[in-house]
Amino acid sequence: MKKFLIILFAILISGTVYSQVKVRIFLDSAGISNPGGYWKINVKAQVLAGQTWRVGSSNIRVDKLTIPDTAATVKADNPAINPNPNLHSNANYSTMTTTSISGGTAISLNITRLNNCYVLNPGTYKLGEIRFNRINLAGCIRLTIRTTSVMQDSITQMVYPTAWTITNDTSCIRLDSLVGIANNQEIPTTFKLYTNYPNPFNPVTTIKYDLPRSANITISIYDILGKELTKLVNGYTQAGSYEVIWDATNYASGTYFYRFESDAYKDVKKMSLIK
Repeated sequence: MKKFLIILFAILISGTVYSQVKVRIFLDSAGISNPGGYWKINVKAQVLAGQTWRVGSSNIRVDKLTIPDTAATVKADNPAINPNPNLHSNANYSTMTTTSISGGTAISLNITRLNNCYVLNPGTYKLGEIRFNRINLAGCIRLTIRTTSVMQDSITQMVYPTAWTITNDTSCIRLDSLVGIANNQEIPTTFKLYTNYPNPFNPVTTIKYDLPRSANITISIYDILGKELTKLVNGYTQAGSYEVIWDATNYASGTYFYRFESDAYKDVKKMSLIK
């Protein structure tokens, strides 16, 4: 009897932990929309095995950071572009939209439920598309999903991170290419950190790196004394080829180092800032 109770208790604990996360929100498949030439990316939801999401009214908010600051602006769409048809303009849902928020520093994908909830079973689904005006094609864009986004299961607000989570890509993606978040590119066969370009530079330079598999990575900038100045990348990144931009506007001329580190690969390279 005691053994049975221990097993039952373990099952109950396991079930409780497993059901804490119902939905994972992430961004995927960057691209350039034609006509228009806007930079776009999909907002997706992954419903975990054994779970369902009764999609209620939700606002998925994404912060925008660009280098330089004016490289791209939010493109608000009403109606939203390529929305999930089950969550858009039907008897149960109003028109899905995207809106510029926080003074243009963020964008929100808005789902409005009117009647019955559409149920998403385990799997991965595209919810909609967010777009940006490309102002400076030599710049880059980094997007971060807000943990304060509103997610509802029917009429119940889901709490982050016990009912939903996010996965963000920390790389800054060039606006004149799609290097960054996974985009059907060929996967490299080895880890590699490339020499930055241009080098010497003033004041912006690009650092390219390859990941043969997904990994937690960091790319940090150091001064000549070995003091860490900033982290350009810090987090879990999918396999692929990437570029990240360092804007050294606020730093003096001199020699700097950038260090790549993962569980399986480390490398350091030198670069020169000349103003």
